[in-house]
Amino acid sequence: MPAPSIRRTLLIRCGMGLGLLFVVLSLSIYFMVRKSLYDELDESIRETASILANQIEYEHGDIIFEWQEGIGTNSGIPDQSLFQYWDEKTGTPTRSPALGTADLPKFTGPEGTPDIETITVPDRIEHARAIGLTVYPYVIPEEEAAMKLRVETFDPQSRPLTLVVARDLTPILRTLTYLAVILSIGTVITFLLGFLVIDRAVRASLTPIGRLTAQVRSRSENQLDSAIILPGGIPAELSPLAESFDQLLGRVAAIRSRERDFIRHASHELRTPIASLSATTELALSRPRDPSEYVRHLESCAKTTAELGGLVKRLSALARIGQATTAQAIVPTDISDVLATCLFTFSGKLESAGIRTEISSPPDLPAAFADPVLLALIFNNLLDNAASHSTPNSTLSIVFQTIADRIEISFTNPCEDTENPDRLLEPLFRRDESRSETGDSHLGIGLTLSQTAAHAMQGTLTASLPATGQISFTLSLPTKGPPAKR
Repeated sequence: MPAPSIRRTLLIRCGMGLGLLFVVLSLSIYFMVRKSLYDELDESIRETASILANQIEYEHGDIIFEWQEGIGTNSGIPDQSLFQYWDEKTGTPTRSPALGTADLPKFTGPEGTPDIETITVPDRIEHARAIGLTVYPYVIPEEEAAMKLRVETFDPQSRPLTLVVARDLTPILRTLTYLAVILSIGTVITFLLGFLVIDRAVRASLTPIGRLTAQVRSRSENQLDSAIILPGGIPAELSPLAESFDQLLGRVAAIRSRERDFIRHASHELRTPIASLSATTELALSRPRDPSEYVRHLESCAKTTAELGGLVKRLSALARIGQATTAQAIVPTDISDVLATCLFTFSGKLESAGIRTEISSPPDLPAAFADPVLLALIFNNLLDNAASHSTPNSTLSIVFQTIADRIEISFTNPCEDTENPDRLLEPLFRRDESRSETGDSHLGIGLTLSQTAAHAMQGTLTASLPATGQISFTLSLPTKGPPAKR
């Protein structure tokens, strides 16, 4: 299934919306004009009916219609007016001259009230507008006086007449048909023009996206860390996406840079023990030797092999810590017990270097939320670092303190090598062995591994120089666990 196109989607949806708007607008105009024309015609019919209702006179016992004296002389009644009376007492119909012998439909509203309907006049008009109502004759004053002399009475309600007045609807229907054609043609033309305008606007709006895509595609492997140049006119809604993509490329470039540095430093570290193994082996095999000499060379190879194995293990641990697939068991941990176990392990090495340990801890030290395995790894590396690089016959000070909701453990020891302490936490950084009186060879990854382990437990590991000739490593861990997941 092909991926949906933004341009096509916008074009279809905007076109449908525009078409619907034009249809609604055209219908609104049509019905507004239709209502106006019908209202005007209905008002004209009402006026004519009102005039005709007032022109019915009762005289000498009969009904007289004044309009019969000449419609042309009455400006309110056109010569071609269509109307008809029905005398409800005699049933006699009276028609207008324009109606001839045709009859209009007879109707009124409830109880003779006026009612307007659309009707058909057989054989004359297919569509007409008509009003039907009940009217009554009136008696002029002279006739009332004559009737009194004759001792006669007349009740207009006794001679009701039904009046229907009609008007041809054909001109209005013709006008409305013409209007409907104009509106339909105008709607189609406007819709097509609007469709073209929308298409151009959508294309112009998506042009910066095409430029951005071309810029990303044209990037080579060595250009990942260079910033993306946002094209001019890019929509504001897409700017955060482009900036986020730029940041993502920067992070990818940083990760690739760290990988290259890691591989370069690891290769350098591996080269030394491998070269040592090769040199010792070649030297041992260069000529026949006594068994004691072979033993001495094999012991050197075994020592180098152990260092090489330790480097490989620490590189693997450094790669695994912090990965999503590595689950750290973050639980409340008694860090004093973990430290005591690690001190017992390194007691021999510390004693041989003449290093004493002093521990300062408050009596109510809370538990830390940490992974006991990672915590032991950090303590082992810090103790190993102190045993290897502390001034002989010195004191290693270990201080526990609680600050807010965190525990800080500081390892402070004298050290002649007081260069920038931040470099000690760099991956595969190696001290100058010629300046180490112990002569121990370290592989330059333990402190980096410890810092990574601290981050995996939501903690920190920092290095500082509290005084001249001293170095301090401070581990900070939380005393409260992460919020429970719902």
